Parts: sequence; structure tokens; C-alpha cells
Amino acid sequence: MKNNRIVQSIVIGLTTLLAAFGWVGIDKILSEEGNWIWPSICLLILLVFLSLSLVLLKSKTIIIITLATILISFLFSFGFTFEYLIILLISFSFLLAGSLKIINEKKLRIKLKVMGILKCGLPCIMTGLAIIIASAYYFSPLAVQEENEIKIPRKVFDIVFEPVLKGFISEQESVSGMPADPEMIQGLVNTDMIYNKVNAEINKRSEIYEDYLLIGFAIGIFFALKVISIPFMWLVILISWMIFKILKVLNAIKIQEKSVLKEVIET
Repeated sequence: MKNNRIVQSIVIGLTTLLAAFGWVGIDKILSEEGNWIWPSICLLILLVFLSLSLVLLKSKTIIIITLATILISFLFSFGFTFEYLIILLISFSFLLAGSLKIINEKKLRIKLKVMGILKCGLPCIMTGLAIIIASAYYFSPLAVQEENEIKIPRKVFDIVFEPVLKGFISEQESVSGMPADPEMIQGLVNTDMIYNKVNAEINKRSEIYEDYLLIGFAIGIFFALKVISIPFMWLVILISWMIFKILKVLNAIKIQEKSVLKEVIET
């Protein structure tokens, strides 16, 4: 029991620390000063530790405090505004709902199957995080450039465009049954040209719809993050399962077996 509590405390502390680093990294991306790799790694490890916390902890109060700390650390990077407070409250409802699903699933199961437990609540948790990131873009200074020129942040464009490009090339190869034309690939890989054309076309048509474009971009980023979150979630589940097994082998956590009463009809 003592070992379990020590592990729980360490995991919670690392969770809140990684949240702070993750938000700082995302802030730098939206300022076009940082690289998306490090924030992604921080968020990956954050979700792993949060998942382990939800599997190990029993106290809902500690879970609520942990989630609140993760969201409050966002404000230190992006600023304390009324809009962000509303967004964080909405996101908190998703994070809490996902966390409670995991906790309730853990109670219902006779055997402690980490993968099955986590997949019940992680989609909801990742939806809450996607809402925060999309909203951070919407309120970022780069969303609207000087003289109302709308520009998609380059790093956001690259993150969204790369999987689309790979999927398109793969589809062309599967249809034709032959490797894609190198000249076509070279033209598609020239993302600078595509990036400039997309921004030019957006600004050309933005006079009528400029009030709705930023909202559309934010919604697009949200759904792109939801698509990316599917393989991301399974990676989190796999890593969490592996760490849980390692901790169990090292006796860092201990599992007790209890008898379960069952109602039967006497014959």
C-alpha cells in the first residue's frame, strides 16, 4: 500500500510538470518560434502519466485537483482572460467525464485490464485537449495578421498537410498499382508553393466571409486533431500498459485479489 501511494504521488507530480512544458511548447508553435515535436512528446507523456494516475488512484478529489492543475497551468502560458476561462471550463467537463468513465470502468471490471479500461475514457479526454488547442489558435496573434490579412501558421499547416499528402500518394499508388510519379511527388512536396497559394486564395475570398474564416480554421484544426488523436490515443494506451506491467513486476505497485459475492437462485 505504501509503495502504491509513493508511485501515485510521483506520477501526479510529473503529470502537472509535463502539462506546463506542453502548454509552453504549444504557445511557441502558435508564435512560430518553436517546433511541434517537443510539445507533442510532452503531451504524449502527460497523457501516459494521467492514464496511470486514473488507473492507480481511487480518490475522485485528487483526480479533480490534478485536472484543474493541468488546466490552470495553461493560463500561465496563454494569459488569464475571460474567454480562456470559459474554454477551460468546457474542456474540464470533457476531461472529468473521461476520467470518471475510466474510474467507473475500473470498478466494474473483475480483472484489471489496463487497455480496456483506458480506451473507455481517453477519447473524451483528448477531445477536451483538442478544444483547448484549437481555441488557443483562434485567439493567437497570428490568426489575423496586419491589415486583416489572414494567415495559417506554417507549423499548423505542415502538421495537417503532411498526413493528407501521404494519404493522397498512397491512394494513387493503390489505384494505379504502380509507384507514384516522381515529378508529381516533387510538385506535391513543394509545400511552400501550396502554403502560399492557400493563404493567397483565402485572402482573395475573405472579404465577404472574413468574420467566419477564423472560426472555420479553428474548427478545422479541432477535427484535424481529432483524427490525429486516434493513433495517438492507442500509443498512449500501449505505453501506459507497458509501464503498468513494469511497475507490477518491480513490486512498485501491488494488486490484491478479493472475493466477489454473486447472487444465485436456490434449487
